[in-house]
Amino acid sequence: MEVTWLHLIPLLPLAGAAICGIAGKWLPKPWVYAVACVSVLLGFLIGLVAFVHLGEDVQQFHEIAWNWFAAGALHVDMAFLIDRLSGAMVLVITGVGFLIHVYSVGYMDEDPGYWRYFSYLNLFIAAMLTLVLGDNLVAMFVGWEGVGLCSYLLIGFWFTDEEKAYAGRKAFIVNRIGDFGFLIGIFVLYNQTGTVNFAQLNTVVLPLGVASVAALCLFVGATGKSAQLPLYVWLPDAMAGPTPVSALIHAATMVTAGVYMVARMSHLYVSAPGVMALVAVVGVLTALWSALIATSQNDIKKVLAYSTVSQLGFMFIGVGVGAFFAGTMHLITHAFFKACLFLGSGAVIHGLHGEQDMKRMGGLKHYMPSTRNTFLIATIAITGILPISGFFSKDEILGQALHTRAFSFLTLTPNGTSHLTWLGPLIYAVGSLAAFLTSFYMWRCYFLTFSGDYRGPEEVHPHESPAVMTLPLWILAALSVAGLVLGLPASWVHGTALEGWTWEHFTEAFFATPRGGRAEDFAPYLGYGIALIVGWAGWAVSYSLYHQRGIAGDEVLKGGWRRVLENKFYVDEFYGWLVVRPTWALARGLWRIVDATIIDGLFVNGVAAFIAWCGALARRFQNGNVQRYAAVTAVGVLALVYVFLVRGS
Repeated sequence: MEVTWLHLIPLLPLAGAAICGIAGKWLPKPWVYAVACVSVLLGFLIGLVAFVHLGEDVQQFHEIAWNWFAAGALHVDMAFLIDRLSGAMVLVITGVGFLIHVYSVGYMDEDPGYWRYFSYLNLFIAAMLTLVLGDNLVAMFVGWEGVGLCSYLLIGFWFTDEEKAYAGRKAFIVNRIGDFGFLIGIFVLYNQTGTVNFAQLNTVVLPLGVASVAALCLFVGATGKSAQLPLYVWLPDAMAGPTPVSALIHAATMVTAGVYMVARMSHLYVSAPGVMALVAVVGVLTALWSALIATSQNDIKKVLAYSTVSQLGFMFIGVGVGAFFAGTMHLITHAFFKACLFLGSGAVIHGLHGEQDMKRMGGLKHYMPSTRNTFLIATIAITGILPISGFFSKDEILGQALHTRAFSFLTLTPNGTSHLTWLGPLIYAVGSLAAFLTSFYMWRCYFLTFSGDYRGPEEVHPHESPAVMTLPLWILAALSVAGLVLGLPASWVHGTALEGWTWEHFTEAFFATPRGGRAEDFAPYLGYGIALIVGWAGWAVSYSLYHQRGIAGDEVLKGGWRRVLENKFYVDEFYGWLVVRPTWALARGLWRIVDATIIDGLFVNGVAAFIAWCGALARRFQNGNVQRYAAVTAVGVLALVYVFLVRGS
């Protein structure tokens, strides 16, 4: 259905960014807060109206805002599309984004650059909305690059601190590496199909080779934006920004862009089953790798950062095994409980006057009851010890991986069996191990922060955050519980009012079906039982080590391997040795030899120096000294006499 108001959803926060950025320094502080928050809230309300009107009769709302450009046969419109996937994403981005804006009112109130912060925050929301609403790859890429720019601005917000400025630059550069692959993927698809529009791309039948190359290139972009191996290293350092920024980037917006892109391009990925297998393998390896690192981190935000990387790995498992609904469902539920966890950690840091080391925490449940209770609910959601949102969405991914038929199309033998039938069960086993580690490190984080006795300095008096910060926590905690409805098995709610609220039912027939077919219906009870055992096992190990002992529980796990985990497998050091130092050496050599010596020294400064030398020499003969003029004339005459008389004879 063609409409004329979809452009307002990204335009309103964009206008808020302009007002806060241009005039915010001179406007009263409450006005800046109002402009920033209301612009996002209005976008949420418009998106909500559109979303509730989606149904059997209206599958989507579409608007061509303007004809952007034409280059040869390529015609690109700045057009926006709301359907079941992008509509849900709009609600998550603006809803969670609004709560983060409200939380930021209390968190950033004393910062002198508050107006600049809210301008960047609004701009980030506008860019992310452009990414999910764009109806073609070029419009999506505008938002894709926009969130990359805003992440640089927000992560390095306190740019006078070199460590924070470096983190911003690192995020920007690593994302550019992935974005190069994304661009190549767009070029490949346009060269083959002559279009970049999603609706047209979904109807084109691509050769296996072309589909595989395009899907792989786009996935390279997703590994950068969604922090998957090997391009995940920027996201833990993104903790250098203000904590609400961490919640915004890590929960509902930027890092989910890669998962959204793969789901949006599901028709392309099912045409490239080999790449889908790669997506699932990268996802499960990232989930396990990051979970292992998170078990040994003591910075509360670093634990949550590696948790985000790990949970993104689960989402890629979902879309990689062809269960696009499961991957996107975990994206939504994760937005609720991870935003709650990050904002909860921000409340802890705020109450401890900037302290982030869990070694200096403990016993905070007595000082911060609201923060503790909401953090507890979100921890239960992500660890899956009780059947609420995270339990259902994560277990659905693992169950779909175990029963997937997405890889049955690959390397079939003459008798019809597949050589890759073992891949799904292997992903399930490794994913279950990552889920156990998730439960372990999240409960370790909770116990070290809120249980036992306070271990911080005596001069610091922990205190609860103001209501403007705790209210968003309670809303997100409630959503973390209510989100369980999205993942309820169809057999449980069939014929009830809840049936239409489940994500699988809501997105039925929306995503493409893998060539091998979707996983057949399977009894979920055994999988749920294993998931509960895994979640409770992680809780039990963590409880026995940290509930009473506190940080001393780490002594039980002491060893060389733990030092490796504390140092994050030395990946940053390895990249520094393999990439950064050679690049710096090359750049320094090009500067000193090619630029300074050859180009500047020989061609630019050398030519100028030669002309100056010639001029200086000529000036010696043009200084007004008559005797010198006479001497030069005499020498010239003698030279002529020699040439014509002596040499001539």
